[in-house]
Amino acid sequence: MPAISFPISGALGGSGGGKVNVRVVPDTANSFYVMARNVRGTAFAYHFIRNTGGNSATDQGGSWPNWRYVGCAEFASVLSVPTGAPIRTFSNDTGAQDYAFVLPTSSGKFSGSYHGIGSGSLTAEALTIDGQAFDPTSSVASGNQIVLTHSVSITDGSSTVTVTGFTVTINAAGIFFDSGTVSSSAVLATAYIGMGIATGTYDEGTFTLASGGTEYKTPISVGTTTYGRVYLQKANMVSLRRTADGVTMRFTTNAPNQANYRRTSVVRDTTIGRSKFYFDMGNASAFGSVSGISWSQTFELGATGATSFAANMITNGTFPANISGWTTNQNPSGVVWNAGGFLRMTRGASGTDTRTIQGVTTVIGAPYLLSAENVYTPNVGGTYLNPGSLGLTNNSNGSTSSPTPAYAPINYDQNGYNAHVVIPTATTQYAMLALPADTVSGNDTTSDTSDWDNVQMFPLAA
Repeated sequence: MPAISFPISGALGGSGGGKVNVRVVPDTANSFYVMARNVRGTAFAYHFIRNTGGNSATDQGGSWPNWRYVGCAEFASVLSVPTGAPIRTFSNDTGAQDYAFVLPTSSGKFSGSYHGIGSGSLTAEALTIDGQAFDPTSSVASGNQIVLTHSVSITDGSSTVTVTGFTVTINAAGIFFDSGTVSSSAVLATAYIGMGIATGTYDEGTFTLASGGTEYKTPISVGTTTYGRVYLQKANMVSLRRTADGVTMRFTTNAPNQANYRRTSVVRDTTIGRSKFYFDMGNASAFGSVSGISWSQTFELGATGATSFAANMITNGTFPANISGWTTNQNPSGVVWNAGGFLRMTRGASGTDTRTIQGVTTVIGAPYLLSAENVYTPNVGGTYLNPGSLGLTNNSNGSTSSPTPAYAPINYDQNGYNAHVVIPTATTQYAMLALPADTVSGNDTTSDTSDWDNVQMFPLAA
């Protein structure tokens, strides 16, 4: 195994005085960088921090004791100063780029990594360069490969998630993540294992639905708002591109090979200036244990300019004057055109969902993007997830069960723009706008409204 080497009087060298592929550069007691050569002959500066993170109404807080990756910038050389001005920045964010969970007993708060481990603890952590331990806060070190491994217990005092052997590896080939083993006896409806943040206006993406499969292009949009989410089925590769300059980040994972993998999505938020992908393992039963989920990030340069996508297949999707072209078979009295130029749904009584549909002619097995903007306004004050749903169904009567829909309606997570990659199973499909019935919970009432606008569906470019 190559020996660790340290700079002497400013000179650097790997084992035997060879070329330096990675270099650790201390910054502060809670920050360091790994400078790594890349195939372009420049170097990437990977940034790591600890003991800082979220601690708000949406975060568990408590502590953030383990080192976590937070971004990457490109410099001229592995010898460059990583705190200086980079050639370009790909990612620069303190948010989670590894894992995040919502424990069922945490009142909707996110836990883990950036979000805090509550009253949990860091149970193990190791940092090595070419197999030898090092302290990244005190000594510059160089070699061929950096490996960071940690194990952590995350808890709110009632529910617990353990992460054992989570690993980040950096060498001249790139940065690679392995989840180790993630386990919990709790029901984790939200469980993200694998995330990545692209800082800036990454407004277009590509994705594949199978290893080595066709790369389809899709816009990563926020519509006319500041927030948008694009669902990409079970994509195993997602690339995000800034069309202004061609800078591209590519994320590849084996997560969809897991039997309980749920979906891949990308959120773009212009308020905080980033696009973020999520590998989603959440489900409605006890989480159990998963091992060996891995993903990689690569940082690329591409062509500038946005792709031109096909025309919108939806008739009257902007509702400028009426809601013609749309049919409501359930709670029709609760669906009206609004003079503001949108379709308004008012929540139906218990047992009566509101479903408005439009038939479109499609190609079986080809991917389309179905999108819309939606604003949900509850009658009772409070914090709610947006229950407005988009789907692609197979029945002109609006059924979401018979026959099985090509894409069952999925709720929004918050007001704004949503898009879904949908794959038709028939030559005629029905784009659906839906609002679930009143739950008679005391929080949802039949005067809640859901406003729809800018509904689109178009085939995706390969």
